[in-house]
Amino acid sequence: MRLTRSQSRQRNRDALIDAALVEMADRGYQQARLDDIAERADLTTGAVYSIFGSKRNLLLAVVARHADELDGLLAELSDPRLSLDEVLTGCADAFYLVATASDARRRFAFELELAGLMLRDPTVMSLTTSDRLAKLLVGRDGHVTAEQAEQLAPALAALLGGLVNRAVLEPGTVDQEYFRRSALALTCLLRT
Repeated sequence: MRLTRSQSRQRNRDALIDAALVEMADRGYQQARLDDIAERADLTTGAVYSIFGSKRNLLLAVVARHADELDGLLAELSDPRLSLDEVLTGCADAFYLVATASDARRRFAFELELAGLMLRDPTVMSLTTSDRLAKLLVGRDGHVTAEQAEQLAPALAALLGGLVNRAVLEPGTVDQEYFRRSALALTCLLRT
């Protein structure tokens, strides 16, 4: 079956994002070359410029996909009927899935590179993981205010991110239940 022009462009876009993630995780953003990214995707450097316009725009597309994938894992937690405990354990489960995925080491390397880029250029990522989590926490159990959610979300993001790091760097040292118990322990922050 022949692909339409739009389908072909989307396939090429996806291939370049996949290749850029690998190259940037392996070499870092500064050292990753568009020629190598294009070659890894079986495309030309011209395709990178045609689709993304620049290396920075390609990076932003990788970041956007990364964020979309996390949003996909967290999507069912937006149900307002879920309790705070259900949302916290659901977040823990999502991060545990990320930590145990077959490409977890590569994604971890990319996130480390991204953190350095964000320090130098805060516009690289406009909506952080904390912002995403805060939106899920507001109104839970009829009492989590926006202010409380904004205070709890960075702690949850840092905790779960740290557990992902540990699970990637020291496989087998933390299990899913540990992720869950740790997330639930943060409810004590709401009582202060």
